[in-house]
Amino acid sequence: MIGHDIREDIAMACRVLARHRLIDLWGHASIRVPRSDVILVTPRFGKACLPRSIRAEDMLVTDMSGTIVEGRGELPRQFAVDVALYRESKEAGACIFASPPTAMAAAIARYRLQPLTHMEAEIAYGMSSWISERLADDAQPAAELATAIANATAVDQPGIGCWTAGADIVRALMNMYHLEYLAQANLVGAALPAGKLCEPEDSRKLWRQFAGWDHYVEFFHALDPGPLPHPAADCDGRAQDSEAIKRAVAISCKALWERDTLVAFLEHVSHRLPESDRLIVSAAKHFGEIGPEDMCVLDYRANWLNGPKPPGFKWFHAQILDERRDVEAIVHTHDLYGRIYALSGRRPDAICRTGLKVGTADMPVYPRCDLMVDADVRRTALDLLDKGPILHEACHGTDFVGATLEQALVDSIQREAFLAMDHTAGRFGEPRAMPTDPAAVLAAEASAEDWWWFYTAEIGAPRRSVAGL
Repeated sequence: MIGHDIREDIAMACRVLARHRLIDLWGHASIRVPRSDVILVTPRFGKACLPRSIRAEDMLVTDMSGTIVEGRGELPRQFAVDVALYRESKEAGACIFASPPTAMAAAIARYRLQPLTHMEAEIAYGMSSWISERLADDAQPAAELATAIANATAVDQPGIGCWTAGADIVRALMNMYHLEYLAQANLVGAALPAGKLCEPEDSRKLWRQFAGWDHYVEFFHALDPGPLPHPAADCDGRAQDSEAIKRAVAISCKALWERDTLVAFLEHVSHRLPESDRLIVSAAKHFGEIGPEDMCVLDYRANWLNGPKPPGFKWFHAQILDERRDVEAIVHTHDLYGRIYALSGRRPDAICRTGLKVGTADMPVYPRCDLMVDADVRRTALDLLDKGPILHEACHGTDFVGATLEQALVDSIQREAFLAMDHTAGRFGEPRAMPTDPAAVLAAEASAEDWWWFYTAEIGAPRRSVAGL
């Protein structure tokens, strides 16, 4: 155990995973309480409870059938696997389901991780994949996946996430941490000639030599920032009054910057105001520093009415909001992967759950590099957009239009994440469509509101990749 409070141990594990961006709204962690017939598990993550802000008191208690006996909230997705694991394996005392990005990319390419580095090598020896058209929400698939976890060091669920288990939460967390580090090392190795691997007997000897040391416990303690207050606590992605909308747009701009969805300061977020014939557009400013005071107030003809000087892109967003009354917000990004994938014409398969809908959606493209200022250019682009949620301007950027600010923000972040995952998987080999039925994945997906709170929670929080790659 990490400490004397196993509820806090689980919370700490989630906060450490969140710091490394190894867990999202689908993730969870659980512990079989020693010398009892109950399980402690994190609730389903969403607006009310997020990995970066989770506390000991947020935990749910279930019996060994998976029925909640204490706590508030829903059970996490695929918790049936944890229940089946604890029934099957006496050795399993903790279980983690998370989304380590490089390890997930390797699984999408069906790349077998090699034992390249000393502490992490043992993960490679015992890894397996669970291939199924179904999510593991019901008894039969959950039992199958639990058996795989009980007999492996880690298990890929391609396109969905990764599982690790251990005698306690430290071991389960260590395995997840090592899994992502090993995947990053393999990403480097995939581009180099095959070299010498860490032999199993050397790995076993190393761990015997390491036995009894508390370095990992101390390390995870040092990584835990504690439960962080949400930086958007006084905001709402569905704000109704003008000042609240300005705050929500500003916090969304910061979230775009935190997620590396932006290149510079020339992107913009726009939002309809409740007053007739009014909208705001974020000024041309470093997105990580934008505040409510940096919102330009315009009318639907793009006349500058108040606030800082508006960007030249104002014409296009004003016209969209004038003609598309179903649209409340627009996010314009100079997305790195989005722009290059559009130029290449590559259409990824349904490789993973993150950004599944927006990443595989048809996307009209305005074919010339243009700043969308001239009336005839705007008319052609708007006709291409029609009633859709995305329009790409070749060599320029992408506009995400949404019925809510939350939807526009989440689409912009997750489409870029989807394409980045496809590209990383391509460095391992040939990306393959996830075996799980996409309809089942979309049916289990969290709301745009929950994802908005997840991404805005990252603003200002400490973060570090496992290996810095």
